[in-house]
Amino acid sequence: MSVSIGILTHSTNPRGGVVHAMALAETLCDAGYNATLIAPDETGAGFFRTPRCPVWCIPVMGARSLPALVEHRISEVRQALRMHDFDVLHAQDPITANALADLVHEGWIPGFARTVHHLDSFEHPELRQRQERGFMAASEVLSVSNLWKNVLQNTHGCTAPVVGNGVDSKRFTSRADERDTALRVRYHLPEGKRLILSVGGIEPRKNTRLLLEAFSKLCQEQADLHLVVAGGASLLDHSAYRAAFDRQLHESGLTTQVSITGPVADEDMPALYRQAAVLAYPSQMEGFGLCPLEALACGTPVIVPRAAPFTEHLTAADALWCDPAEPHSLLRSLRAALSAENQAHFLTAGPITAKRFNWSAVARRHFPAYRRLAALSGIDARAFGDLSPCPK
Repeated sequence: MSVSIGILTHSTNPRGGVVHAMALAETLCDAGYNATLIAPDETGAGFFRTPRCPVWCIPVMGARSLPALVEHRISEVRQALRMHDFDVLHAQDPITANALADLVHEGWIPGFARTVHHLDSFEHPELRQRQERGFMAASEVLSVSNLWKNVLQNTHGCTAPVVGNGVDSKRFTSRADERDTALRVRYHLPEGKRLILSVGGIEPRKNTRLLLEAFSKLCQEQADLHLVVAGGASLLDHSAYRAAFDRQLHESGLTTQVSITGPVADEDMPALYRQAAVLAYPSQMEGFGLCPLEALACGTPVIVPRAAPFTEHLTAADALWCDPAEPHSLLRSLRAALSAENQAHFLTAGPITAKRFNWSAVARRHFPAYRRLAALSGIDARAFGDLSPCPK
């Protein structure tokens, strides 16, 4: 008997939760399980890369405001799921989790799982309510780090075992390929400059303005530097923060020393990490932080906050620390990362660190919850066997 697993995520864009959902579905399929990756798709373009698992992109419409978009998405996902029958349903975000909560309320499904990657601070009361309902209504709740496990337990009385995150060390590697040669031309990045890379776009959570301040000071000491801000696809509106960043950049006089690429093709990301001298990741808040693992796998030095969740899974030997509220702290770490000693250290140590995080181990941590959810559907737990991933 083949148990069907539907893994839902809020978007087809390369955000952390989407990457996690895709990697989980791929790993399950690689191991012989019947998993489908599901997401609303407004553009019709599909996922940011072609997954090696079945996918179901649900056509959806846009909306003028975030609250309206959330309500439309919940309704559209709920209506679509009524047309399909999965034994286990697993949401990675509040939008699809609320659609599943509605289906439980209506009696269409007996329960569902929800992974919490992080919780946002919404001013809009309906968004706050939707976010909380998305995990409180779930039969099984999971988290990606102890930070959020503790928040869920202490603030909401919700038990959420940690499943963690992984990195594909076959895709993200220190070995250069043909994409490295063409990457700077493709994204109009200067030759002969050392690249300081930021991934995640320009938004408060990524602390992009603090990075620009530290970069401005560093350029006074070292002239061969160029800042690259990559990514930024998001459902949230960061236009005010972006406008403030643009003013700050103009006033700094460094407009020719900063490139804002927008979303980068997934197949170019390993080369972008390898071309970078350092990944600067002074985030104000993260669920886990996938990008530092990807950069480490490529042998690139990384700078992360000396705070959870990073301190849960990285040590001083694995990454360079910073205080995300203090530009001088980030400046010191940037200086250290650019040293010849650290460039050599991370080229060797980074891939070794990354190998500690693999998606097979992440998948196995889901199996107890999946077994219980299947039982709610009347499926004998023996249908899963021991739920250990089997060889291809």
